[in-house]
Amino acid sequence: MVRRPRALALSRAAVLATLFVLGWALRVGLPGIDLTGIRFHYQIHSIRLSEMLATLAVALFVLAGVPILSRLRGSVAAFAVSAFALAGLAAASSLWALHPGLALLQGAHLAIWVAFAIVVALVQVSPQRMAAMFLLGLVVQVIVGVAQAITQGNLGLWVLGELRIRPGPPWSTITEGGWQFLRVYGLSSHPNVLAGHFAIGLVLCWGLAFGRRPAEQARLIVTWAALFVTLLLTFSRSGFLGAVVAMAVGAIWMSRSSVGRVIAGLGSRLAVCATITIVLFVWLLSSHLSAGALTDLVLRQDGATERVGLIRVALRLLTDHPFGGVGARNFSSATRTIAPGQTVLDSVHNVPLLIGAELGLIGLVTVGIVVAVLISVGWRRWSERPVDFWHVPVAGGLAALALISLFDHYPWSVPEGGLLGAWLVGWWLTDSSKDVPQPPC
Repeated sequence: MVRRPRALALSRAAVLATLFVLGWALRVGLPGIDLTGIRFHYQIHSIRLSEMLATLAVALFVLAGVPILSRLRGSVAAFAVSAFALAGLAAASSLWALHPGLALLQGAHLAIWVAFAIVVALVQVSPQRMAAMFLLGLVVQVIVGVAQAITQGNLGLWVLGELRIRPGPPWSTITEGGWQFLRVYGLSSHPNVLAGHFAIGLVLCWGLAFGRRPAEQARLIVTWAALFVTLLLTFSRSGFLGAVVAMAVGAIWMSRSSVGRVIAGLGSRLAVCATITIVLFVWLLSSHLSAGALTDLVLRQDGATERVGLIRVALRLLTDHPFGGVGARNFSSATRTIAPGQTVLDSVHNVPLLIGAELGLIGLVTVGIVVAVLISVGWRRWSERPVDFWHVPVAGGLAALALISLFDHYPWSVPEGGLLGAWLVGWWLTDSSKDVPQPPC
């Protein structure tokens, strides 16, 4: 029994609102806390608007009077215990961290992500509505991103969270000789973060296309193409690889579904669309970049060398602090203790290594338990007959995010990435989307 059905309905609405702004970098400041003296503080010192909406969804769900403990069973319960243990460990690492405030704030972020994942798993929002709302938010990102690419500058949408992008830094600009191109940010905090959201959005377009009339499928194909073009404009290798993995895992999963052959033609059309887009994109770049420069753009040898160095630093920190690490979100500040000249380095672009360096072996074991729970759910989903169609895009999205986590750090360090993972995990843990009413989008 639900004591307050209206609160439950508002909780579902808050979940959908969270998904609309999920990739936006719009921040809500924390009064009385000043971390501007610490380098890379921009990743942690504030709560995003999406996190505030996620917190509201959690509060309304609790206020609705849903018997949460009776619903917390099986995989959801195992995930809740292990994931909240990880958040508690992050907060507790403030006891030995160089900057305790960073660890406490990371623990707060993790608690929000975990609570939101549990609410998504229990509140049972329509999969179509969740996917559609997430895609609507990405369409806004596409409009802003394409406009940034055309104007090669900011649009002045500061109230929506647009960052003040300046050409020059290697993570913002692609340069060759006198030619320069500003990577698109949209309303996100980094091109890689935006690309990761697009990778998930591409496979969700595929899911929404099932069962639609030809005219509706055509609109979704146009949306898919717009997402893919903007993904290329981010110049994000991890995002592109994530998109490929998401579609490939979705196709493999769909082969076990009775609807696989029904939209196989749609998948072929999307593949042709992607191929044509890539060819045109490379052709346009070739007028500005030489063959060697194109190769460097793909491989980015300087960036690869830098990331190998960060991996060595992470292993060194893990060796020096094997059990509890250096403290959550203290990786950059801790590098001063071992880097030449007390240099402050960026986070290592590998989430498992980053967690190991910050929370030690205890943190890695806790994360391993969370991953084991998700894999066990995946095995059960894989064995089900018939296969729930919505498991196809969710499995692809989780696989994409797992791959991205090996090449970037934002699923752990940036709220947009963490909340994206929390949403997919909560959706994955939902008992059965077949029992949820499916209203039209």
